[in-house]
Amino acid sequence: MMSELNNTDAAIRVAAPVIDADIPVCSEVLYALPDPSDPDQAVLINVPVMVDGLNYGDIVRIAHEDDFGIRRILEVVVASGHQHMLAAVEDGEAADLLNALERMFPSWALRIEGVSATILSVSVHPHLDPKEVGAVIAEWLAEDSDEDERLAMTVPCPSELGRVAWA
Repeated sequence: MMSELNNTDAAIRVAAPVIDADIPVCSEVLYALPDPSDPDQAVLINVPVMVDGLNYGDIVRIAHEDDFGIRRILEVVVASGHQHMLAAVEDGEAADLLNALERMFPSWALRIEGVSATILSVSVHPHLDPKEVGAVIAEWLAEDSDEDERLAMTVPCPSELGRVAWA
């Protein structure tokens, strides 16, 4: 269930701004497929990690390519209805959480990307309640954590229509 590009030849790279003073990066690069109806639009095919307000399947308006072949996201035109959340797990435990989610929910309803050995980004299809998925993740994290530490997750993050704020 880990996300993979369906057609890497057709995919383009797009960038979204990271607006968080605690994260030392200014943008997150995602993959998108060109929108056949408009050359300045694309459909996101990654689950965002560091960017709130964007989701898998959103249609975004994009700028022209920069010197690195990346097109900045300017606006969310159509929200897909997906919502994503992050889960921080113990090193090497990501596959166990992935397996738990696969047992509880249909494979078509979740897009899960391994960000690192300890972080998963989980996208929830609009036909599922993201709070239910979040509850399963929270329960799994509670069972897996020690008394001295708390494993973490974020709340479900919906898409935000309109212009993207670049610093």
